[in-house]
Amino acid sequence: MGKQNLQSEKLPPPPKYRMRISRLTVDKLGVKLYDRVSAVIAELIANSYDADATRVTISAPMGELLAEKHAGVLMDKGYKIEVVDNGSGMTPEEVNEFYLVVGAERRNDPRRGNVSKKFKRKVMGRKGVGKLAPLGICERIEVISAGGEKIKQGETKGYLTAHFTLVRSSMMQDSDTAYRPKAGALNGTLQRNTGTTIRMSRFDHRIVPKIDDFDRQLAQRFGTRTANWELILKDSEKTSSAPDATRSVGELNIVLKANTKIEYREKLDDDNESFDPPHYGAFSEDGEERKDLLATFELEGRHYPVTGWMAYSEKPYKDDLMAGVRIYCRGKIAAQTNIFNMKAGFTGEHDVRSYLVGALNADWLDEEDDLIRTDRQDILWSHPLGRAFEDWGQKAVKLIGKLTREPMRKTAWEVFREQTRIEAKVEDEFPGEHQTAIREKTLEIAQTLARSARLEELEDKQHCRTLVNLAMLLGPHITLEEKLTEAAGDEHTLEVVTNILRVARVAELSSFGRIADDRVKVIKKVEELKDDTETMEEAFQALIEQTPWLINPQWSPISDNQSLTSLKNRFIHFYKKQTGETITIFGATPHRGDKHNVFVMTSQFVMTTQDTAVEIIEIKRPGHSLQNSEMDRIVTYHDTMDAFFHEEDNEDVLRGFEKFHITLVCDKLALKGAQKVAFDGMQASGGLTLVSWESFLKRTRKMHEAFLKEAERQKLNAGKK
Repeated sequence: MGKQNLQSEKLPPPPKYRMRISRLTVDKLGVKLYDRVSAVIAELIANSYDADATRVTISAPMGELLAEKHAGVLMDKGYKIEVVDNGSGMTPEEVNEFYLVVGAERRNDPRRGNVSKKFKRKVMGRKGVGKLAPLGICERIEVISAGGEKIKQGETKGYLTAHFTLVRSSMMQDSDTAYRPKAGALNGTLQRNTGTTIRMSRFDHRIVPKIDDFDRQLAQRFGTRTANWELILKDSEKTSSAPDATRSVGELNIVLKANTKIEYREKLDDDNESFDPPHYGAFSEDGEERKDLLATFELEGRHYPVTGWMAYSEKPYKDDLMAGVRIYCRGKIAAQTNIFNMKAGFTGEHDVRSYLVGALNADWLDEEDDLIRTDRQDILWSHPLGRAFEDWGQKAVKLIGKLTREPMRKTAWEVFREQTRIEAKVEDEFPGEHQTAIREKTLEIAQTLARSARLEELEDKQHCRTLVNLAMLLGPHITLEEKLTEAAGDEHTLEVVTNILRVARVAELSSFGRIADDRVKVIKKVEELKDDTETMEEAFQALIEQTPWLINPQWSPISDNQSLTSLKNRFIHFYKKQTGETITIFGATPHRGDKHNVFVMTSQFVMTTQDTAVEIIEIKRPGHSLQNSEMDRIVTYHDTMDAFFHEEDNEDVLRGFEKFHITLVCDKLALKGAQKVAFDGMQASGGLTLVSWESFLKRTRKMHEAFLKEAERQKLNAGKK
C-alpha cells in the first residue's frame, strides 16, 4: 500500500447519511432495469474495478432459487449474496458526498477524475446508477466500506468505516423528504484494511446461476485481463473443500479456427515503441499487416480507434455468450453483435452468423455522448458515431469473411474426405488406366460440392452420400464435354475419337448404372413395407404412381405423359357420368366433397401407359384376398373404360392409344360365382394380368440387379480398352 499517512486524533461523530432520490428513479434505474443476478453483480464488480480493487469475491448460493412463491405470496429463503473487494473504499463523508448521490458525472469531477487513483484505470462508471442495481433483485442492501487515509485512534490504527443499510420499500415511498439510510454497528469504527462489502438479502423471485454459468457470464461481461485484477466465485452453500466450491473467473474458452484471427492494435516503430500519437493497424496471425482492413474510422475530422480481435471459431457456437463479436468500453461489455446489423442476403452470411467471434474495445463509446444503453445490452446505433462504427464493422466483417473463406473451404473438404473416403470410392468406380481424367474430374467435382456445403451438413452421412453420388454421375459427363471441346480444335485422329467414345461409354453406363442402383434400393424398401401390417393400400398406390417401373421396368412416371394426363381428366368425368360415382386416379386432380373438405375415394387406381395401351393398375395390400365386391369394381373399371374407348367424343384424347389393360397386384383370390367367371374370362382374353407382390418384386429386382451388374462389367471393360 506504500507509505502510510497516520493521523492520531479524536474522531468526530460520523455524519448522518442522507440520500435525495425520487421513487421513480429507484424504480426505473434499479427495480425495472436489473432483474438478473449476474447483471446486478456485474455492476457492483465495475464499481470495485473503479475503486482500484485487485480482488473481488462474490459469495452466493450457486444454482439456488433465492425466494419462492406460495399461493401468490413471496417467501424469502434466508439467503445472502456478498460482493467483497479490497479497493480504496469510502469514508462516511465520501459516502454522503459521492455514493448517495445518483446521476453525478464522475469523470468530469476533478476530485475523482476519469482514471482511478492508484492503477490509473479508465473508470467504467459514469452515471452513478450502478449502485441501484441490487434493488432489482432484493429488498435490503447493507454497505460496509473503509477508506480514506490511515488514521490512529488511541492504540488502534486503521481506516474509517462507513456502515449503513438501504431498504427498497422505504426508498420508494412517494415523499419529498430525503431518504436517510440507517447506520450500522461498524459505522465510524476503524478497519485494518480498505475495501467494500455489499451484502444483499430479502430477495425477489430470482435464481443464482450455477457456478459454471456464472463464470462464463462474468467472463463475457468483463474483457479486462490484467495481472492485478481477479474475480473469485464462492458457493456459500458448500464447504471450502467441496468440488466447485470456489472458481476463479477466467476468459471465455473460445477455440478458433487456425489462420482466421485478425488482431487490431497499436503499431510500433522500428524500436518497438508506440507512436505518438498512436497509430493503429490490423494484423493477421503471422504478424503481417492487412492494408485492406482498418483499425480506425473517421468522423468529423476525428479518428476513432478499435482494438481487439475477430476470427472464426472452430465450430458454430450455440452458446450466445460466445457467439458473435463482443464490444467493450473501458473493459466492460457494451454490446454483442454477429454482423453489425447487416441486412440478410450477403455473400457468406451463414458462415459469418455461425462462426464469427471476437472481442473489440471501443473506449470512446461513452466519452462525449454516451452511446451505451443503461442496461449495457446494446449500443445506440442510430447516433452518428454509432452509424459510423456500424459501417466500419460491416466492412470488416465482409473482408474477414473473404479472408477466412479458403480455410473454411479446406476444412469442409477435409471433413468430407474423412467422412466418405471419396478417393477410394472414385478409384473403385473408375479403375481403368484410361479413366484417369474421369477420376480427376470426379474428385474435382466432389471437392467443389463439399466446399459449398456447411460443416454441419457434412456431419450428415446421408447428405454426404448424395454428394458422392452426384459427383460420380457428373464426373464422366463433364469429362466427355471437355474432351469434345478439346477435339473441336484438333484433327479428328482415330486416337482422339476412340478416347471420346470410351469416355462417352463410361458416362452412359454410369448414368444407367446409377438409375438401376437407386431402383434396387427402392425395391428393397418396398419389400420392407410389404411385410409391415401397418402399411395401407393408399401408400402403395402413391408409390406406384411415382415408380410405375416397379410393375414393369419399362414404364415411365405418368407425370411425364401430357396426353395421358388429358385422358385421365376426361375419364374421371366420364366415369362420374356413367356410374354416378367419383373416382380418384393417382396423378389427376381429385374431386372434393361439397360438405367436407376431404378426398372422395369411392374407388381408385393408377393409370399409366405401355406402348399404345392404357394400363390400369389395381393394387391390394400384401396378403389380401380379392373379394367379390372388389371384383365387381374391377369389372366396372373394365366396362366403363371399354365404353370410353368407343365414345366418338373421346377420339381427341385417345389418339395414340389403341387399347387398355388391367394389372391386378394381389396375393390371393376369394372369388365365387359370377365374379370368378368374370375374372377367368378377362384373364383368358389377355385383358387382365394377376401379379403377386412377391412375384413382381422378385422379377423387378432381378432385372435391375442384372442390369446393374452388366453396367459395372461393361464400365470396367471400357476402362481397360
